[in-house]
Formats: sequence, C-alpha cells, structure tokens
Amino acid sequence: MLGLYFHIPFCIKKCAYCDFVSTGQQSKIAPYMHALQKETELIGGMYNKAVDSVFFGGGTPSLIDEDYIGRIMDTVRRLFKFREDAEVTLEANPCSLTPGKLAAYQKAGINRLSIGLQAAQDQHLKTLGRQHTVAMFDEAFGMAREAGFENINVDAIYALPGQELAEWEETLFHILHKKPEHVSAYALKIEQGTPMARMVADGEITPADEDTDVRMYHMAQAILGNKGYTNYEISNFAIAGYECAHNLKYWNLKDYIGLGVSAHSCIERLRFANTENIDGYIKNMGKGALRYEQSDFIDDTERKVEYIMLKLRLKKGFLLYDYKSRFGEDFLLTHAQELKKACSEGLCVVKDDCVMPTKRGFDLQNRLVSILIENM
Repeated sequence: MLGLYFHIPFCIKKCAYCDFVSTGQQSKIAPYMHALQKETELIGGMYNKAVDSVFFGGGTPSLIDEDYIGRIMDTVRRLFKFREDAEVTLEANPCSLTPGKLAAYQKAGINRLSIGLQAAQDQHLKTLGRQHTVAMFDEAFGMAREAGFENINVDAIYALPGQELAEWEETLFHILHKKPEHVSAYALKIEQGTPMARMVADGEITPADEDTDVRMYHMAQAILGNKGYTNYEISNFAIAGYECAHNLKYWNLKDYIGLGVSAHSCIERLRFANTENIDGYIKNMGKGALRYEQSDFIDDTERKVEYIMLKLRLKKGFLLYDYKSRFGEDFLLTHAQELKKACSEGLCVVKDDCVMPTKRGFDLQNRLVSILIENM
C-alpha cells in the first residue's frame, strides 16, 4: 500500500511559530498548482502499489480554489491504483472554509478534515499569528458537520507563552464539546528563524517552562482519555477506528510519496525529497523534470534506529517478531542490556511479545530511544 502527500504551501499569512515551507505570495498559486499537477502525472503509474491514503497538507490547502483539489484527485484516480475506501485528508484553516468549498471537497472524495483551532482564547491565537478567531473555528466546524464530514481532526497547541493551565483545560473542553473523531495536541516548539523566536529574543514573550509543558500534556491525556480518546501516538488521540491512517504510515515505516515543494518520500530503503524553493520547483516541473534535491539509501543500522524511534511513538510499540522479520535478529537477545535498563527506568515494558512505551516513556521518549539504540 502507498500513501500520497501533497504539499500546498500557501497561507494568508505565515504563522509566527511556523517553520514549514510556506508563503503568503498567492500570485504563485496558479503556476504552482500547474506544477503539482504535472508532478502527479509524472509520478502516476511509476509504483505498482495501491494507494490507500492521501493527505493534503501545508500551508493552508483550504486557501486555494477547490477546483485545484478536485483536479489532483481526478488525476490520482486516473493514474494510480486508488482504493475508493482510501482515507483522504485535507488540512483547513477556519477562516478559509466555506459551504461551497466543503461541498466540492465531498465531491472530490475528501473524507477527512483536519481543522486548526490551536487555542480557545483569541489573545493566544493572536500571539501565534493565526488569522482566525475562536468564533470562526466554531462556525467552520459546524459547516463541516453540516456538509456531511464524519471524520474530523482538531489541532491544538499547548505550552504557549503566558498560557495558564486553566486556559489549556478550557481549550480541551471546547474541542470536546464539538465531539471530533480525532484530536492532535502538540507542545509549542519555538523554532529558530521564526517570528516567535525573535519575539523571545527581544523579551516580548517568555516560553513556557518544562514543568508546565508536562503538566499540560498530562492534562490532555487525562481529559481526552476520560472521554474515550485513546492516546495512540505521543501527540495524537482518537476515538477507536479513527486513528489517522496516513500518519500511521510514517510511524509504521510504510511507503509514501510526497509531491510538491519540500515534500519527502520513502520507498522501501530509498528516501528522497523535492527542493524547498518554490520557484525552483515550478521551474523543474515546467521542464517535466523529477529533480530531487536529496536522496539517500537507508542502511541497516539507520533503518533499525528509525524503526525504534518511530514505533515507540505509538502506544502499542513494536512486535518482536516484526523486528526479527525485518532485521533478522532477536531484539531480546541483541539488545538485552539496553532493554533491561529502559525497563528499570520505567520507560517501557515487554508484554504480549511487544516492546511498549509506558506513560513515562511517552514523557521521556528521547531518553527511551537513546537507551535502546546506544550500542547500534
């Protein structure tokens, strides 16, 4: 099975914390989408695998004209072995959704939306540089339900500068009142080179401390867990049966193709990525050239490290027989000392032939992984 990711790098305005490849230059939408269509046509048919997940990410995919999304989906159906029961996700900003767009998405085969709330207080949205208000989110979520979407994720960010525990609790309950099928809750990371990093450097805002970060994460686990959401991945919570199939491909080391500027792909042991320059990407596609900015062959050691790192982001961890079938070695024998150390620190357990992270292991995932791979 194959997953397809389409990067739509356009926004009304780049958020203060965002370090993804995105731009507010909407004059480039038409040439870029023409280039993305061209790349889809060039890639189509190259891989003899059924496509069972599609993800439109960004940027803000809901910003562009909905006809572009429809054309891409038509091309996917025409050139790929597309499964009609595939999960097809589109990321959306509340202020760019309309009933007309939502109807067009339904027609195109989009069956899952990911809507960014981030915080239930307008002052925090302003600090983040978001272009919507809480009221706009409420309206957008209602429109999505009225349009017939039965699989909706809501994004939220915690550990914001100046955010109180009570405000994070308010955000969680605001989300729960909507009854989405999936919630993604991420701790804010202030990346170098972003406007928010400059705000910190200038003393305009103060980042949350580590203790607040952990307390807010535990609050999300408790509140969402009590309402039936399983913390199936470190930052993701879902009602049973609504786990994100596309993102599970990344964590389970399945094959995926990324199309668009800066998009990454991984097919078996080959990893490759497009240029991060939007103009360069448009130029390459204008020449009909699949020119990847980087490509790497993943050796055994690197693959083992990736396997452990990604699998232990999942609540269910990894099966010992799966590890052995992939790498030809018994993890209990080859990593006995490392596993003993991780278990003694309460970071993981071995249960039902699985190595599974504990709640503490989720908190200290970097520590867990570093122990298990220290002798690789």
